[in-house]
Amino acid sequence: MIQIRKLYTRRDMFEIGTQLTFRDSDKKIIYFLSGHLGGHQGRIDLFDIQGKLLAEARQKSLGFFPKFIFLEDGHYAGSLRRYYGINHDMLFVKKLNWFIFGNLFTFNYKVFKGRDCIMKIHEVTLPDGGNYLEFEISHKEYEPLCLCIASILDYWAKMRNPSRSKQTELNNNLNVNYS
Repeated sequence: MIQIRKLYTRRDMFEIGTQLTFRDSDKKIIYFLSGHLGGHQGRIDLFDIQGKLLAEARQKSLGFFPKFIFLEDGHYAGSLRRYYGINHDMLFVKKLNWFIFGNLFTFNYKVFKGRDCIMKIHEVTLPDGGNYLEFEISHKEYEPLCLCIASILDYWAKMRNPSRSKQTELNNNLNVNYS
């Protein structure tokens, strides 16, 4: 029987891009994620609570359809790329043969390995009143790569739908006098 574990991180912290903590249902910290994407040699690293590097996502190309590779315990695990002509809400992780379906705007995703759903992501409000992302992951060994994939999905969501505050700041900097 599969025991699905739920992990949580604050939604606003995921958007800020600072070091993130992932906690279990008992609020115990399980993982730390740090790094940045979007520039040359962008990289995300996932560590366990003891500081051991478990998984990495490395950005290998820039542009509209950047490519990312995944390393697990220092070994190549697969690659992810958005392709022209394929809906942006359907992605494929080569070598792992994982399909990703979802919505960039609502940040609801499912990751499948064959017909088995190995991860679900959705936003929840917990009793403390905060908005959290809930990750339901079917196997503990999938958690490191799944969380790295989630960070890339978040990066693409921000690129597609920048915050209004950033847009307002941009508009304020473009004060052009046409008189």
